[in-house]
Amino acid sequence: MTIIRDPKIEPFFIKKDAYCYALYETVTPQEQYATEDSVPYENVIGFYTDFANLLTKVASLKTSEKDSYECIQDYLDQYTQTREEIKNLIPKSIL
Repeated sequence: MTIIRDPKIEPFFIKKDAYCYALYETVTPQEQYATEDSVPYENVIGFYTDFANLLTKVASLKTSEKDSYECIQDYLDQYTQTREEIKNLIPKSIL
């Protein structure tokens, strides 16, 4: 199992094995629900055979972190910008 972390995709990270890529999110319990024993935990988002599809999902999730957008174009602009930032992390030959 290989773990891939990058600050540009946090709170998400990738686990890779011989068969697929798995996308995870590090979740920190909200303060109102936290107890003394509360610690961040890993939540699986999905499994992908294609690295490009995994990165597309990350872009979608990162765009969804904002509560609201004024119009569809604002959302699409943010999604496109986020997707491009993530795509620039890897060589074009891999995509």
